[in-house]
Amino acid sequence: MHTFNICNLTNKKRFIILFLIVLFLLTLLCGCKQDAPAEEKTHSAVKSSSDVKPAGGNPEQSYSAKDDTGRTLVFKTKPRRIVSVTYGTDEILKTLAGPERIAAYSRHAGDPEISFLSKEDVKRVGKKVENNSEAIFALHPDLVVISTSTGADELRTLESMGLTVYVAMSPKTYQEMRQKVRNLGVAAGEPQKTEDLLKRMDERMALLEKRLQTIPDDRRRKAVAFSMTGPMGRKGELFDSMMKLAHVINGAATVHPLGMKGQISKEQVVQVNPDMFLLPTWNYDKHSDPEKFARELMEDPAYRNVKAVKNKKMVYVSDRYRYVASHHIVDAVENIAYAVYPELFPEGKPEDQE
Repeated sequence: MHTFNICNLTNKKRFIILFLIVLFLLTLLCGCKQDAPAEEKTHSAVKSSSDVKPAGGNPEQSYSAKDDTGRTLVFKTKPRRIVSVTYGTDEILKTLAGPERIAAYSRHAGDPEISFLSKEDVKRVGKKVENNSEAIFALHPDLVVISTSTGADELRTLESMGLTVYVAMSPKTYQEMRQKVRNLGVAAGEPQKTEDLLKRMDERMALLEKRLQTIPDDRRRKAVAFSMTGPMGRKGELFDSMMKLAHVINGAATVHPLGMKGQISKEQVVQVNPDMFLLPTWNYDKHSDPEKFARELMEDPAYRNVKAVKNKKMVYVSDRYRYVASHHIVDAVENIAYAVYPELFPEGKPEDQE
């Protein structure tokens, strides 16, 4: 009996046998790799999915928005250190972005006669800022909100510092105010919250209009509003628009031409003969006394025969309603209407809402 010995084979046969052995081993190895356990394959797929991130590695998607002047701003993420330099944008951003994303409010924030923010609102943020580029830059903001009344030089200075700057308008109508809210809300990265807020505004305005429609046109009351410097309410300005929404005849806007381009005179107030005087409340320069101002109007001989004085129809309307610059325009119109037509509000003075 012969023992098999590869050495006894010819070179050609030895090569064929070795080739077959290698091929067999490779087949076994491939089969093992393909038959990996299901658990291992599943783990590998989940890991691959978790590694997927938005472009740029940001946790939020980038977006663009236009400010009220039409300038396009690009954001990699929602801004989280916002500096607001105007009291109107203070109020919009507090509602839509929340105080945790605000680095500083404007200098008027928390003043109850011009701002709808409470002292507690300001305390939560902890900082107020003047319209000063160095002070703003020191806060390391990722968005700065200024007004169209801010000078072009200041805008250029802020942008030269590498800051993203949003310019907000000063609306003259309710529709323009809605647009101001919408534009800023989109820039803040809160489009859905913004639309919800606009819906609440419109619903409240519709309810107020339904209430005021009970007043016949020939029973609408005429009022002249005063600031500390004299009659106010030029035709075409926001206050004039709010008076119309409140179904009040704006006495200052009935006088032409000064009712359009400047304050009306005492003689023109007498000519208008309003049913009511709407008095100011804001001691803006710390040297104004609203109560003293009211007494001086009552005792002014020029107004002796004016219906508002004869019937003692002189009502304070807070300056935060007169100079409103945010979604609180609804609160402003409600309170103007209440001041002139209190009998239509048996529940009492309307409360400011968020």
